[in-house]
Amino acid sequence: MNALETPETQPFLEAIHSTLPVLETHREASETARSAAPESIAALKQAGLSRLLSPALYGGHEAPIRAQLLACSETARACPATSWVMMVCGAHNWVAGSYSPQCREEIFGPDPELFVAGTLAAQGQFKKADGGWRLSGRWQFCSGVDHAPWLLVSAARPKDSSDGPNSVHAFIPRDQAQIDDTWFTLGMRGSGSKDIVLEDVFVPAHRVEPTGRLFNGASPHALDHASGLYVLPVASCLATQVGGCLLGMAREMLRLFIEKTRVRPDIYTGQGKGAKARSAGIQRRVAEASGEITTAELLLGRSCDILDAISASKTPTDLATQSRLRWQATYAAELCRRAVDRLFVGAGAHAAFDGEPLQRYYRDVMMATRHAMVDLDGTAEMEGKTLLGVEP
Repeated sequence: MNALETPETQPFLEAIHSTLPVLETHREASETARSAAPESIAALKQAGLSRLLSPALYGGHEAPIRAQLLACSETARACPATSWVMMVCGAHNWVAGSYSPQCREEIFGPDPELFVAGTLAAQGQFKKADGGWRLSGRWQFCSGVDHAPWLLVSAARPKDSSDGPNSVHAFIPRDQAQIDDTWFTLGMRGSGSKDIVLEDVFVPAHRVEPTGRLFNGASPHALDHASGLYVLPVASCLATQVGGCLLGMAREMLRLFIEKTRVRPDIYTGQGKGAKARSAGIQRRVAEASGEITTAELLLGRSCDILDAISASKTPTDLATQSRLRWQATYAAELCRRAVDRLFVGAGAHAAFDGEPLQRYYRDVMMATRHAMVDLDGTAEMEGKTLLGVEP
């Protein structure tokens, strides 16, 4: 049993595993279409995985973050891109639990199985308007936008204005946005993380939250629910979920490498089947990669322990704990990246061909670790300042 499998997450294992054959079958189609296959999204919904973090008031599981990590890590082994869409959109479903009852009813009422796409970075701008706000701008990396009827976006206050908070997060119907297909990338191609464009779109006040209190778990609606799931800090939780996806990708990369290396010959020495597996250098690569992946799993499990305690307290946590959670997720992601890089270097020239699974998982991990929530330099600086008592 790994750090993500506990009595609380055990009830979701059967549902998670039921999706894996479908995701694996449609992995190539997702890659080719540059968007998660409809069949894969349907399988996630049918298994109830779109509702893992949704409020119980609207038919969701309101499960602990650890359950989402378990789902992300297992599905990432079958299809990294579809797992990524489930992670990002499921996180947005979770954020919706901190919004007004009217907003929640609009989102979940018509379809509790929905996914909410979007992007949390403040890439657009807002203007105050009667009864709400008007948003304009372009938002990149909107994973799963093809499969989501609602979007969650962030906008900043213009520099020449003092009207309103520094930034807000708002829910808008997808049909109010233009989708610009810019998603031509090194990896994570099946995530369909296209741009969205808003041109002076009105958002009523009940679908808007100031970013500061939302990200710190201090929304006045966070305690409308039976659990304390919605007082958890947004950025730290999203980083942790990103780590869950990367953990699954790295595990699958290790499995594939071992499977191929056990029978791989050494063509230059003339040694036959299994020669590479007898190489001390290859053995060290496997051992180190396995250790890195296990350490990443333990770090993420430790983060889930902290998040469980915060949730149980139903009290927003302090900035030092948020920093620690971000750093643990980021370092777990970095360990997965190192493991995958170490294995790919030792996988030989054949691993570089298109259609080779080792190449696919390598590209996807390299792309996924570019996510801002697990940016190694920025997060390390933040945690270093926190530990040293330097004012951030």
